[in-house]
Amino acid sequence: MSKELKKLVVNELISDYRGVDNFIVVSFKGVNTQQANTLRRDLSEKDIKLKVVKNSLAAIAFKEIGIPALGQMLEGPSAITISDNDPAILAKVLAKWSREISGLKIMGGLMDGEMVPLEDIKALSAIPSKQVVLTQILFGISTPLIQLANLFNAVTNNLYFVLLAIKEKKSNGDKKNV
Repeated sequence: MSKELKKLVVNELISDYRGVDNFIVVSFKGVNTQQANTLRRDLSEKDIKLKVVKNSLAAIAFKEIGIPALGQMLEGPSAITISDNDPAILAKVLAKWSREISGLKIMGGLMDGEMVPLEDIKALSAIPSKQVVLTQILFGISTPLIQLANLFNAVTNNLYFVLLAIKEKKSNGDKKNV
């Protein structure tokens, strides 16, 4: 590869990676073309980009944008996944695919501007999605309110039945006096 071509590739990587907060570096050793295409299609549907990179050129690009530690994770055939969305989604999708494709291994990454080791990415992939957590919070808040409303409703119903019984007793008592 000529120097000019390498410089163009590095500049393209820099423009792709600048301003992105969520990266995960994956080993791509042993991933066949069919698996790679299926993986890319699924990632694309979730607004996640995957790019197989030449390690030395990606390392230069990462150094240029101020995150040289990502370049140090690159060993053997590697790919970089990037996303501007929820980092948990990125971790979940890649963890799922790393279980399905034996050659795909998560090496580490950068999420929300912080370096994240493999163990933290695995932990993040186990956390429920943002929507699930928000639903759980809403359910947790609404449950006591619903129980309180049911309590008030039960008291009102009991009062109604007591008053109804008193009314019936009085109307039966009036009939006996006649």
